[in-house]
Amino acid sequence: MRNSRLQFKNKKFLNFAFCILHFAFFLTSCGYHMVGSTSLPFHTVAIKQVLNKTYEPQLEDVLHDALSREFISQGINVTSRSTADNGAILETVIRAFSVNTIAASDDKVKEQAVVMYVDFRLTDDKRVMEFRSVSSPINITFQATGSVTDSVVEKQKAVERASAEIAKELVSRIILRYAK
Repeated sequence: MRNSRLQFKNKKFLNFAFCILHFAFFLTSCGYHMVGSTSLPFHTVAIKQVLNKTYEPQLEDVLHDALSREFISQGINVTSRSTADNGAILETVIRAFSVNTIAASDDKVKEQAVVMYVDFRLTDDKRVMEFRSVSSPINITFQATGSVTDSVVEKQKAVERASAEIAKELVSRIILRYAK
């Protein structure tokens, strides 16, 4: 009885291992492969001062911080110098910013959305890439109810979330562009 139990466990293990190998072979034969920041030809990026072409104050600081955090989280060193040795240079322009009402009740705004469009230009030793009108891939909203101070705080948090999402979107696009 013990021998048959052992044979059953071995057979289960072999079936499981066969399924895993079959799945791995299927993925690699379809052309799928992992893409990450290791495929980039540079390990450092110099983020130039962000230009804010809108009337919204201090967006440039929030976006610069978000870009720095995202590049660092992907294993790419960040420098604020205007040039990066053996690296890339990122130029950023905030083209548009708006706060749109998405929910109102009794002539009072209840919820608003932050919309921001940003142009990027990445230059490395071999090429120049431009990304136009990059925005958050998800809708960033905030509650506009309560005091004015509460609404301003919520708006600032929404701006930070939108900047973080735009930074993630940009870094993803850069990695995918170099993977081709």
